[in-house]
Amino acid sequence: MKLVIKNARIINPDQQLQADILIQNGVIDKIGKISEKADKEIEAQGKIVFPGLIDMHTHIRTPGQEDREDLESASRAAAKGGFTSICCMPNTVPAVDNETTARWIYDQARKIGLVDMYPVGAISKQRQGKELSEFCALRRAGCLSLSDDGDSVKDPSLLRKALEYSRMSGLLLISHCEDKNLSGKGVMRESSLSAQYGMTGIPSISESIIVARDIELARYLNTPIHLAHISTVRSLELIHKAKQEGVQVTCETAPHYCVLSLKDVVENGFDSRYKVNPPLGEESDVAAVRQALQSGVIDCIATDHAPHLQGEKELPFQEAPFGFIGLEWAFSLLYTFLVKEKIISLPLLVDKMSSVPARILKLEDKGLIREGNCADLVIADPDRTWTVTEDTIASKSRNTPFIGYTLSCCIEYTIHRGKISYKNV
Repeated sequence: MKLVIKNARIINPDQQLQADILIQNGVIDKIGKISEKADKEIEAQGKIVFPGLIDMHTHIRTPGQEDREDLESASRAAAKGGFTSICCMPNTVPAVDNETTARWIYDQARKIGLVDMYPVGAISKQRQGKELSEFCALRRAGCLSLSDDGDSVKDPSLLRKALEYSRMSGLLLISHCEDKNLSGKGVMRESSLSAQYGMTGIPSISESIIVARDIELARYLNTPIHLAHISTVRSLELIHKAKQEGVQVTCETAPHYCVLSLKDVVENGFDSRYKVNPPLGEESDVAAVRQALQSGVIDCIATDHAPHLQGEKELPFQEAPFGFIGLEWAFSLLYTFLVKEKIISLPLLVDKMSSVPARILKLEDKGLIREGNCADLVIADPDRTWTVTEDTIASKSRNTPFIGYTLSCCIEYTIHRGKISYKNV
């Protein structure tokens, strides 16, 4: 199919221009003045067009918990949010620790065809932290990265071996930055507020102590490591110093750590929809995360999309599971609270949600609107607002604190490999 986007305001991290875009056979064929006929033409005057978003950290709950989310519902939610590629974490039932399971996810997602879905293989068998999975087999199955997300690899000796094998297999290791011995039975960030309301706290050092350990291993082995869901001042200080010293460390944060703090937990009466891990931090943590996005200490933004059943999130705060969904509004949320507030620029937001993840994952034909690249694109109206409502959520789950939020920059088209995977006009 031949598709033309007319009068596009193209947003790349390093370039903005006004031009037409010709897409053929799933590839960006030409950028410039397009006069030839096409099977479909989209008028983009007044809109912004940017590369398809890439999420390095999603929870799809498949296999084993399809009542929370399945591959099709996750694909619809991702496309609605402007994502064209997502990485699915392996803490499923059973864990994605073998070639057969990983290949099944990869192949089924291709059949659905709305987004590219890359399974993240488990570092250790059954995510138990005792025996390494077969890295090369997981690579053959379509994995780009490995993680025991939900748990850090407790044994530093095993993590060392994993880093050594990751270098040989070409797979990126993603570390879940949490010491569960320190987290204990905590339910929110340890603070004066947790003490005041009698809630067991999770200390910030639970995150930063694993950050420090993993940086030292990466330094010693001169091997890349990616640190997940960074949320604290101290973690960012450690990462900043490591980068200055040449350690091959990259990291991500999630949209909620840029927008919400533990005060939101209290002010909303300990509504379980605000319960997430790592827990929402102090306002100083939010400020540090925003500054780290500006400075480049934080490389990218990932949703950590975590679906749960409604009944699970209706439990009291202390008993409810951690996590909430976010694929459908991540970009609009950050456009509203960061770009419109002039905390970061629009090209930088695109960089953090598309171009940098593409580089980290070595997806060489993604993340930029360039001739010859994969035709993964998003068309959005920066002046059109929309409201997050339960009845319009594409995900199977509804667990989010952002119900009722009115957001700017409505996504109108998501184009995946040259085909329209989502339309809202």
